[in-house]
Amino acid sequence: MKKIIRFLLCSLLLVIFFVACGEKKEEKVVTEDKPIVIGQTFVVGAIEPTVGGTPWSLTTHGLSETVFSVDRNGNLVSRYVEDVERTDKLNWVLKLKKGVKFSDGTEVNAEALAWAMNTVMEENPLSNATAGKVKFEKVDDYTVNVTVERETQNLKSLLAEWTNIIFKKSDNGYIFTGPYVIKNLEPEVSLTLEPNQYYENSEKRGEVIIKAISDMASMKLAFESGELDMAFGITPEIASELKDEGKIVETIDAGYQYFGVLNTATGIMSDKSVREAINLGLDREDYIKALKGGRVANGLFAQYFSFAGDVKLEYNLEKANSILEEDGWKLNKDGLREKDGKILSINILTYNSRPDLKIIMQVMLSQLKKMGIEAKTSIVDNIDVEAKKKEFDLILYAQHTAPTGEPTYFLNQFFRTDGSKNMMSYSSKEVDELLDKMGTLPFGDELIKTAKQIQEVIYKDLPVLYLVDPEWNVALSERLKDYKPYCGDYYIVNSELYK
Repeated sequence: MKKIIRFLLCSLLLVIFFVACGEKKEEKVVTEDKPIVIGQTFVVGAIEPTVGGTPWSLTTHGLSETVFSVDRNGNLVSRYVEDVERTDKLNWVLKLKKGVKFSDGTEVNAEALAWAMNTVMEENPLSNATAGKVKFEKVDDYTVNVTVERETQNLKSLLAEWTNIIFKKSDNGYIFTGPYVIKNLEPEVSLTLEPNQYYENSEKRGEVIIKAISDMASMKLAFESGELDMAFGITPEIASELKDEGKIVETIDAGYQYFGVLNTATGIMSDKSVREAINLGLDREDYIKALKGGRVANGLFAQYFSFAGDVKLEYNLEKANSILEEDGWKLNKDGLREKDGKILSINILTYNSRPDLKIIMQVMLSQLKKMGIEAKTSIVDNIDVEAKKKEFDLILYAQHTAPTGEPTYFLNQFFRTDGSKNMMSYSSKEVDELLDKMGTLPFGDELIKTAKQIQEVIYKDLPVLYLVDPEWNVALSERLKDYKPYCGDYYIVNSELYK
């Protein structure tokens, strides 16, 4: 009898022990013991969802979501919309899902979504690129009528454009729908996030800290010391050094393009002969060598897209110099081009948040020197603000040109006459007509052909210089070894960051 009692007591103690261990294990799943820390070149400055590129920043930080988004397989998906139906040339109907909530627990119903989208369309002109100013009207609690100003064949793609985030106003600021909410923000320096409790599987997430580190040497040191779990957008040189140390480094197709924006309205770049000479005198292979990866651009889109260009870039320094000579730009005793007593000098701008562009700038300076062109350079923090001043000749720029998997948004923004990001002051009746045509075409062979045709016209007119189809590098700690970045830097902080 004593043996039986002793056996039962031992069994009971073992049960209690394993239950206790199980409870502790469950706690660890719910609350990570330390935040995931990310180093990258920028942190949002102000929470203004309709100002310039801020909505993109809010989404890449995990705070906001667009109505549709792109998943890892390139599909357009939505947490908010059940069905999209086209009713006529300019009208569509959205059927919304029930139960999807803002981070304050209120529902994203038809009234809330329509208000957010109408506010975006009115206050952020960048949202008007694809189909003009789009209007959203509540039909019932879960139905929204959408009226476009210009015809489009793919409303899902339009609703995935980075401007079109869902948000609402509160007494304390703005409320969003992404997997995280702000715990603390030091503008442009650091951002601490905590899980949005109304987002699916919030109990599996812990805090995230994003730190802005523009100096690549500092980024490397922070990663090596264990301060960072992720170093996003490190230069090829730093990536190579970390690989040699046995660190985990992912190299990805960026989806972005590096190109030169030319001020065709005023200054030296209004002379097409100068633009043609510079285009011929730049050896893009030098950029690929300096960046230790990527490809020479063949147009305006990453080469894995079906609508990427078929442009063959020519490097011919002799021909470049000949064009300048014929245009009256003669070499003086100092080896610089001069015409009517004026030195051929160009003002080049780029910006801190894209370190690769600074590498390209340095290589370009030596290339321009071979043509006898003087260059003055500036590195700024907010390139879009500087671009609006129209005091530049050439801007080295980076842009994800197809974040929704199709070409319409970018081409309308940058190359339509008076487009919202037409920094070049470019105007082409032919391109405008092709863009109008594009709006009438479903995605397929004819749209792809039209996109390629537009890229050929742009290469002929040279409002921009096609430069590099880049690769990016991301260093990851052992904790994030399974993290796979996608769509460039559009979804750095996403719902799957904690696994």
